[in-house]
Amino acid sequence: MASIEGAITDLQRVNRTDDKGAPLPETAEFKFHTKSPASIWTVKVTNDQMANGTFSQLEKLQSDPNGWGLKPVLLNLEYYEGANVARQMEWKGFRLNSIATQQGK
Repeated sequence: MASIEGAITDLQRVNRTDDKGAPLPETAEFKFHTKSPASIWTVKVTNDQMANGTFSQLEKLQSDPNGWGLKPVLLNLEYYEGANVARQMEWKGFRLNSIATQQGK
C-alpha cells in the first residue's frame, strides 16, 4: 500500500452479475490521474467501502475532467493481481485502501 497524490475523475457505481446472472454487491471505480509518473489508473472501490460512506466522500473530492484544473487528493492505494487457472483468466489493478487524512497542528 502506498499514499499517492493525484486527482479523481469519472467516479461511477458498478453493478455486476455472477455467472448465473445473480446480482453481486454494488461496487464502484474511478480514474486516478497521477503526475509522477504521469498516468491514469482505474481504481476499484469495494462494496464494504460503498456501505461505509467512502463513495460519498470520493464524490466530494472528485474533479471535473473538463475543467481548468484537477483537485489534488491523497489516497492510500494498493496494487493487486490474481488468477483463475481453470478459466485461464488473470486480473490486476489498483484498489482503494483508504482516503489519507492530514491533521493540522
